[in-house]
Amino acid sequence: MTEAEGWRWIYANKAPEKKKGFEVCFTGFSDSEKGPLSQSAIDAGFMVVGSVTRNLSLLCTGANPGPAKLEKARKRGVTIVTLEQFKQFLETGEVPA
Repeated sequence: MTEAEGWRWIYANKAPEKKKGFEVCFTGFSDSEKGPLSQSAIDAGFMVVGSVTRNLSLLCTGANPGPAKLEKARKRGVTIVTLEQFKQFLETGEVPA
């Protein structure tokens, strides 16, 4: 194999780049509530994370949201929504303002 053939093979067989998806985090929900919520987000094609990450798109808050998560999300400019707003987002695809 020549060097040129080797490079062609490398470029043809490189691993696909990971797509950054829509990340959502839930806070202030019981475990029994969080399970179905997480599943509905996954079913919609979102990635569910357990903390406020660098790529977080949406923080959905329940009755008892974590103050540290709220503060970190605000500082990062993350959209914060209630459960009702999240359900509406799943139905319509529109992020509440």
